[in-house]
Amino acid sequence: MISITISIDGIPDDIREIIRSAILLEKIDERYVSITDPLNIKIKAEAISRGRAIMNSYIFWLYTILRTLEEVDKSGRKNSP
Repeated sequence: MISITISIDGIPDDIREIIRSAILLEKIDERYVSITDPLNIKIKAEAISRGRAIMNSYIFWLYTILRTLEEVDKSGRKNSP
């Protein structure tokens, strides 16, 4: 069994809430992933390859959300949950 925790620290609460709302736990991941406050993604898988694949997908999802928020901020628009 492999256990991985992804956490994001040092970001404002409003951004954290937007990220938390944007990450949806997919039905296929319910067996392996839990999301707890303040934005910790916990992955438990029976194989390293499955844990790594799940981890990479959530990291990419987080990156996409943060990058999108950065672009919205650059354009002068407001972020909203």
